[in-house]
Amino acid sequence: MKINQSNIKLKFLLIGIFFIQTQLGFSQESKNSILYKTIMAKDSLLFDIGFNTCDIKQFENLFSDELEFYHDKDGFSNKADFLKSFKNGLCGSQETYRSRRELVAGSTEIYPLYKKGVLYAAIQIGIHQFYETTATKGEPLLKKNEKLVGKAKFTHLWILENNEWKLKRALSYDHSAVNSKQ
Repeated sequence: MKINQSNIKLKFLLIGIFFIQTQLGFSQESKNSILYKTIMAKDSLLFDIGFNTCDIKQFENLFSDELEFYHDKDGFSNKADFLKSFKNGLCGSQETYRSRRELVAGSTEIYPLYKKGVLYAAIQIGIHQFYETTATKGEPLLKKNEKLVGKAKFTHLWILENNEWKLKRALSYDHSAVNSKQ
């Protein structure tokens, strides 16, 4: 049986081209790109303002009506369920309890999604940490009482709906407790 060397070379060349195209097609956005800065601005609105200050309006504005939120400890929520749970849970007693999310510096990666060369969505992955502040009996909430309590990974699917970036899918996973003396 004779092996055709030119066919083998052609197959390796095609595999190499496919591999390079795949890597270029799914490359991470540069931190200086407009897309990266846009998604990071949305992340800041969602967490620095929405989550950290219990501003439900931020979630209402940034969530797609078709939001699906998957949490490894709390299960699945749609937009209405998430908003209700957030309002009555983490933000239920702001005088005695606060939670704060902080993005781990350098952990965010953003990947564009295209259909026929047109950007329609972006995937954001990263790691965030969570802090809690609780008031001691008879005292107000004090920043000095804040403690690092947990860490988790997240994956967000941001889509363009009517030329606005909306969070359509959110996965929050690999939650772990963190013991801290901060």
